[in-house]
Amino acid sequence: MKKTRLSAVTWIVVLFSVAHSFAQVEVAETQKEQENEGFYVDAISFAGQDRSSSRLDVFLQTTYENLTFIKVHENYEASFEVTISIYDTDTKLVREKNWRESIKARSFDESVSTTAYSLLQRSFDLAPGKYFITVMLQDEESHVMRRIVRQMTIPKYDTSTLSLSDIMLVSRITYTGEKRSISPLVSANVGTLTEPFHVFFESYSDSAIAQGFVSVIVQDSKKNESVRTDTTIAIPSGRNPIFLPVDARILDVGDYVVYVLVKSAKGEKENVLASTSRKFVVRWSGLPRTVKNFETAVEQLAYIAEKDEMEYINEGSTSEEKQHRLAEFWKKKDPNPNTARNEKMEEYYSRVEYANKNFSHYIEGWRTDMGMVFIIFGSPSNVDRHPFDMESKPYEIWTYYELNHSFTFVDESGFGDYHLTTPIWEVWQRLKN
Repeated sequence: MKKTRLSAVTWIVVLFSVAHSFAQVEVAETQKEQENEGFYVDAISFAGQDRSSSRLDVFLQTTYENLTFIKVHENYEASFEVTISIYDTDTKLVREKNWRESIKARSFDESVSTTAYSLLQRSFDLAPGKYFITVMLQDEESHVMRRIVRQMTIPKYDTSTLSLSDIMLVSRITYTGEKRSISPLVSANVGTLTEPFHVFFESYSDSAIAQGFVSVIVQDSKKNESVRTDTTIAIPSGRNPIFLPVDARILDVGDYVVYVLVKSAKGEKENVLASTSRKFVVRWSGLPRTVKNFETAVEQLAYIAEKDEMEYINEGSTSEEKQHRLAEFWKKKDPNPNTARNEKMEEYYSRVEYANKNFSHYIEGWRTDMGMVFIIFGSPSNVDRHPFDMESKPYEIWTYYELNHSFTFVDESGFGDYHLTTPIWEVWQRLKN
């Protein structure tokens, strides 16, 4: 198979250019970030076998829904090619592994499942330093390619003092006799778990620690402490695997960081011997990644829901009931209810995210007049900007050809605070009906 490769840095430049082009509303087609739904990558560094290098474990997971299965006899089979490339900061290719995978599904329903998945892992010995990791997966039947780029620093693990590896999130631990099996949570989303997850990491030290005081702290995006557990463990010398539970079931939808601190004595202000951390997310099933907070997600329904519908969702007695009511609301609007995705919901929250990124001023972008019009009607067919007219204040005219209507926004203050001067109610009602 002929392959065309671009370096990780090249792809980052391409992605930046695309994001920059989104800073203006110019075309009718809704502009939103393309996400690799169901395709996840995690990269975790550990100490190598010798002190001069470290080991990088790269995990990739893809749901069966992302693959094209062909019926072969009684089974369904899919094949795909995977390439993991590692570049240094000078865009020089340092390591690469390429291979072909084939998997089987027992039924058609399994072949299109959003929960069944293929989990793969490869390891690389690397010198300490900064790297770009590019993971590509190409389906052989459809030729659709998915690509994820990660940038990370591989540390040098000093065993003369205590040091800790990166953290792996573990969704499940099972035992067969004395053999332990773990299930990595490659998506880093703990929102769908019904039990506490575990953080797994390794400790490295030439000397044993008879009594190490370990704190596991979870902070939200505003650095508020959401979960904390303190425990005491003995840490032998050498390389040691450590598993610690974290109960995230009380956490709201959002972005989080889990910190592990090993201290020489109990207490907040005591000496920290070593620490490690990593990010994770809480996303509820059915909600897109753009939804970072449940209460805000309900507030943002203002342009598509009636007041009593929003009150009904918020009146749920538990977070699970509220989630169920929100899911019910969107299910009624799902254009393709027989599929796992809800395109209407994804499109709506994608517009909200775009509005927040491009129209925020003194208030969040989705609350501004430009944000409101964009969320309700999408990208305009044409934008006529007048930022420097001598005889008028700055203004913009957004025209929607399919609606046969235009909206005018005027910046009365001169500080980019555009307000809608064109009536919206009539055309909005026409669209709703």
